[in-house]
Amino acid sequence: MAATPQQGTLLGTTLAGFTAFVAGLAGLGMLVTLVGLALLIVSAAGFYRAKSTESAR
Repeated sequence: MAATPQQGTLLGTTLAGFTAFVAGLAGLGMLVTLVGLALLIVSAAGFYRAKSTESAR
């Protein structure tokens, strides 16, 4: 699914973030929601950075 190890890590971060975000919205609490949202933001920024460095090659 991922072309590089960095993309694989970011994919895992995306999945964990989405799971935590939805679980928090479903009733586990606001802290879980915020952690999930933070993970999604980190993974989006990482994918953007990985894409820009790949296109520079």
